[in-house]
Amino acid sequence: MTPRPDLSPLDDARCFELLERPELWPEDPAAQRELAELLELHLALGAHGEALAPELAVPARPWYRTWGLTAAAALLLAGIPSLYIVEHTRHLRALAQDTERLELLAQRRSQDRVWIAFFQQSSTLLQDFEQNPTLCRKGEEDRHQEREMALALLESSHQLAAQGAPTPEAEATRAKLHAWLSELALEDSCLSTERAEQLRKWASAHNLEDQAVRMERHLKEGGA
Repeated sequence: MTPRPDLSPLDDARCFELLERPELWPEDPAAQRELAELLELHLALGAHGEALAPELAVPARPWYRTWGLTAAAALLLAGIPSLYIVEHTRHLRALAQDTERLELLAQRRSQDRVWIAFFQQSSTLLQDFEQNPTLCRKGEEDRHQEREMALALLESSHQLAAQGAPTPEAEATRAKLHAWLSELALEDSCLSTERAEQLRKWASAHNLEDQAVRMERHLKEGGA
């Protein structure tokens, strides 16, 4: 605690009076800081009152020396807030709110990044499915890699559905992709050329690749 400036007995009495009436504290920051330090000292004395009782029980102590302990006890029992304590509490509350806001923002961005990865990987799968693969045998396409990727994306899609979408449009796009991925996942790794063509036309008719790319870009622009 910083040393107090020289004060007259009248100033001491005025300080104790102000401790009981914080609404009358002066606007001067230095005076408020001094009063706050005095209040902290009194509260500390009050907290250790029982331990200090034998030392404090001295007869014929001048009234102005015992007045400080009496005021401190009164403040401790009544719980009178000072402007310093009120301001400090307000600062802590604002800090807690800022921390909570930042944590929620970080959580939302982390969730958005999972959605972005899902749309990005889905668009990659749709592009790969447009390419001519190797053949298992005549009339059958080797689509085991695409099928494995579809199974992994279906698992992610279920998790995203349980988590909740950042926007209704994102959920609608996820649902469309989920339906297409389910069809591919149910097929054998060796896919007939007719069935493969059906899946390609389905994806093209619903514009799945463009929707996935657009949602990926939209979420990235949102700051995820």
